Amino acid sequence: MNRHALALIAVACLLLPATVGAQQRYVVVNGQRLGPAAMARLDRASCLRVPNGRYWIDMRSGVWGYEGGAPQGRVGDNCRHQRPKSLSERGLLYSPGELLR
Repeated sequence: MNRHALALIAVACLLLPATVGAQQRYVVVNGQRLGPAAMARLDRASCLRVPNGRYWIDMRSGVWGYEGGAPQGRVGDNCRHQRPKSLSERGLLYSPGELLR
């Protein structure tokens, strides 16, 4: 193989993981495909990464379900089941005398 072919293969190998990992999400809510900012807000509100799919959400009550299906719960139900973050996870745990330094 010549050097140009090897260089092309090397570049392709470097770019492959970036394209494989950058798969777009597909989340549709009430017939509208969500963009990245709206998906981030929905992920935060539901305390999890919302999987790809088609959903309906009653915006007043927060009840949600799969498109064409029965209610599955309320947005944010998952937030109640998470353990609270520890002091060290929140950056509030200090060693003795550290605050006086």
